[in-house]
Formats: sequence, structure tokens, C-alpha cells
Amino acid sequence: MLVRNRLEHSRRALASLARASGDFEVVVVDNGSDDGTAEHLAALDLGRPLAVLRHEDDRGGSERRNAGAAVARGEFLLFLDNDVLVDDPRVVEALAAELAADPGLGAVSPLLLYPGEAELVQCAGGGSTADGRIGPIGRGRPLADEHRAHREQTWAPTAALMVRHSSFRRVGGFDESFDPVSLCEDVDLCCRLRADGERIRYVGSVAVRHFEGTTFNHVGHDKLPIWKRHVRVIRSRWADLFAAGPAHTEADLAWVPVRKDYANLDRPRVSVLDDAAPASADLSFFASDRALATGPADVRVLLVGGDVPELPGVRVVGVADPDVRAALPVARAHGAPWALRDATRLVETVPAEGVVVRAPDTDAVSTALRRGLHVLLDKHAVVDLPRLVEAARRAPGRCSVDLPLAHHPELVALGKAITEGRAGVPHAFAVRLDRPARSDRDVVAELGPDAVDAVERVLGAPVTGLRSVEATPGRARAVVVSGGVTGTVEVGWGAPVFRVSVTGTGGATTANLAAQPVSGAYADFIGALRGGPAPLADLNAVDGLFGVVQEWRSKAATLLAAGAPAR
Repeated sequence: MLVRNRLEHSRRALASLARASGDFEVVVVDNGSDDGTAEHLAALDLGRPLAVLRHEDDRGGSERRNAGAAVARGEFLLFLDNDVLVDDPRVVEALAAELAADPGLGAVSPLLLYPGEAELVQCAGGGSTADGRIGPIGRGRPLADEHRAHREQTWAPTAALMVRHSSFRRVGGFDESFDPVSLCEDVDLCCRLRADGERIRYVGSVAVRHFEGTTFNHVGHDKLPIWKRHVRVIRSRWADLFAAGPAHTEADLAWVPVRKDYANLDRPRVSVLDDAAPASADLSFFASDRALATGPADVRVLLVGGDVPELPGVRVVGVADPDVRAALPVARAHGAPWALRDATRLVETVPAEGVVVRAPDTDAVSTALRRGLHVLLDKHAVVDLPRLVEAARRAPGRCSVDLPLAHHPELVALGKAITEGRAGVPHAFAVRLDRPARSDRDVVAELGPDAVDAVERVLGAPVTGLRSVEATPGRARAVVVSGGVTGTVEVGWGAPVFRVSVTGTGGATTANLAAQPVSGAYADFIGALRGGPAPLADLNAVDGLFGVVQEWRSKAATLLAAGAPAR
């Protein structure tokens, strides 16, 4: 049983479980409670073996249920939410007997009823349609004989789920990339059991009462978009299993809106809404409680072809690189549960809020944007520009580009002096950017985006075209136009130099950026994922810049191929 605060629910749940028949131990995992739960558990005597695992933080349901399972000694594992009442004392024995009698079963679950006198079904098994729609069967319907049946099911909820211990270990337990908000991790576990050849059975002859929606690990998170994102992941992973059945109709999974009143836990009231129009009243199951957050919510990030620094509250849950020897050390360093060669597959099958792309992979970026994720692109990953821009314009996700010098204080100060007219009207400019030799990289591809970006930020106008280009293997120079002003941009390998000079009617104004600060784009990106304002360079706003750089690079390559530097 996983608990976090809500002491009164936990007290009632454990007391009801203590009255159940059968030979079992109880393992309680306290996920950072601060409401007296720890003290209550320390003094608790259930009359049977009890182990309490205390954690000071709230890391999510999958990780902490796995921790509880790791210390459990039984042949079968019964996962039970702390908002469940085991008021039928036969439940534990009946579920265990079902598993013991059929070696082909991997997991079983009982009937879940709402509390109160109305005898309304909360979940008569987990169902799915052939096209991957998932949901509880019979929710909000009056209890009937059909809900007391035993039948095969697609999945079962962790509110009350018994799993064969050996099967749970064999498939790797719950996927921790679904943390910190545990939604769909139970569907995924059951699908992995089924993919491994086992069946999942609904046992309607025994029932528990479920105070639906009160024990989510969700403070600071908006659960509805997370639910939708997780469902997309589940459909991508398990489309073949859903198509194979057991399948249900959409009517079986109809979400009947109910009104829940848990103000008095001794007399809870749940009723079906007569009018489905105010169904928003039922969204307490998924409602946001961001206002209750005491700190920044955890965010999950996927990495494609690179690494990121550690930041508080950020979880790297997946790493992709065509060279698995490069991906595995990064995954281990971050404790990421997923490491794949295929970045598109990673984006499709691992839940996350953001993707950091350090190496070119247009397919992965397009997939992430289509799924509504926020993408941070390294400047080296901007290839196939038209397709990237089209994906960014059409998809619900946001695409930002990491331009390391975008917020350099000296660059900002120079741009401000120009725009405020303190340097007079500009009529020429010059930019020179040198970095220590990197013979394995194209000098324009490596340094061009930063140099052109500096021009645009200082003059406050896009670079609209190239007048001429010169190139050698280690140096490239271009004459460009920005806001009607013509100037030169030069990049090369050598001692570090980054100088921006603007000549105007008031004389020359220069900024030397050789001592550049470390890019803050990743921290800004995480701030954006948490819902805050962040000064990120949007791909749609800088696509012209990369178009100019790609044209410059192409012309330089042509000159070098001809065998001699030329205009």
C-alpha cells in the first residue's frame, strides 16, 4: 500500500485490510507524508506482519510500488490504494486462490464499487477497444449480475491488483518513466504480462469500496494533459495487443458522470448526474491542483544524442543514440529506465514533457511536436529546415533552439544601445567569431548560427541575404544585409575571439564576447515545461537565420570543392 498524507483514508484502509482472511503480510510505503501518517504507522499493530518503508520525498507511484514489492516475501503481490476499503473479508484469499488454480494467469483484480449506499460500480475490470481506447468497465452504473462475472480483461487498476510475484519480477515491475504522476502504469504492466504470454482476469465475485480520485501522487501537476499523453504512449506501445482483444465496445467504457461527496467518510455519497452537461463536476478525477504545489513539479525529459546537466526536480527518463555504447552511460548517470537506438521509438513509447535533441533527427522532432511535447533543439540538430519548420507550425508542441549567446549581457547591452539610438544610425557592422580548432566540424555549421544570431540581436532585424562568400577549410567570411545595413560576418578556427562592432553616425560601438557565459537555454527550457515564462528562441522565429546559415554553408562548400578560395 502506497500512502502519502490523507491519514484518515490510510487508517480506515489498513483497519479494513487487517480484518481480511488469509495468510499475508502488509507492506506500507510512505511517500513523504507530513500529516502524522508516519507516527500512526510507527505505532500501528495490525495483528499480522507489517513493514513500513519511509521516504522523505515523493518520487511517484511506480518507483515506490516497486520498492514495496522488492521487500515483500509473498507468492502473490496485492497492490492496494489507501482509499480502498476491504469490507469483504474474502477478497485476499479469493484473488490468491484464482491465481493459484490457473498458472496461465499473471494478475487478477476484484470488483471496485463506490462507497455509500447507492451500489454504483467504479470499475468492473479494465477494458479496451480494438483501436486502443482504454477505461474502466461499467463506471457509474448500478451494480448488476453482469458485474459479478469472472472474465478475461485487458488490464486491471492498481487500486486493487494482485500479481504473481514471479511474473512481476520477470517483466520488470512498473515502468518508472510514468512517474511522478502514476496514470496508465497499471495498463502498461498488464500489457507486458500479456505480451509475455500470461492472461489478466477480472474476479467480480469479490468487491472492495474505492474512494475514487483521492490518492493520486499529483500535487503541482495538471493531471488531464498527463493522462492524455500517457494514453498516447500506451496506444503506441500496445496497439497489437489491443487489437487482439479481449475487446469491448465504446459503450462498455462509457464515462458515466457522477457526483462524489466524501466530506463525511462515515457517510460518503456518490450519485449519477441526471444531466451529463455539468460533467465537469466529475473532473475531480483529473483536475489540476497546481495551486497546492509547495515547490516546482517534477518534469520528465528525453535525450536524443547527447547529455544535459542535473537540475533539481528534473528526471531524465529516456536516452536515445544510434550508438548504444554512447546511450547507456548517459542513461546510467541519470538513472533513466529507457535507453534505445531509435529516437522516434523513444518519443513514441516513453512518457515525458520535453525532449532535448543534441544530434540531427528530424523524425524524432516531428513525432515529439505532433505529440504535443516541447522540444529543445541544439543548433547542430537543425537540419532539413523546411520539414522542421512545417512540423513546428502545424503541431501542438513547441520547438525552441539553443543559441548559447542569445542572452549574453554584453550582446544585450550593445543591442539596446543601437535600438535606443545612443550609437547613432548604424550604416555598417562587423562580426568575428573564432574558436579553438575543431577540424572534424564544418566551421560555418559550428559557428555560423551564433555569428548570424549576434547580428540579428544587435541590429534588431533579420539577416535577409548573402552578398558574397569567401572560404578556406578553417575560415569563412560572408557579406550580409540586416535591416538595410550591410556588413561582414567571419567565423574560423583559432584563438577564442567574439567581437561585434557597429559603425554608426555616432562612431563605432564594440562588444567583446570572448568570455562567453555558459548557455542557460536548458534551464529556461525546464522553466517553460513547468509553465513559467522563459526567454527561449522559437524555431519559427529563427528559421530565417538558419536558412541564411545553410545557404552560406552551401556556397562555402562549393568554393572549397572548386579548389581555391573565391568570391
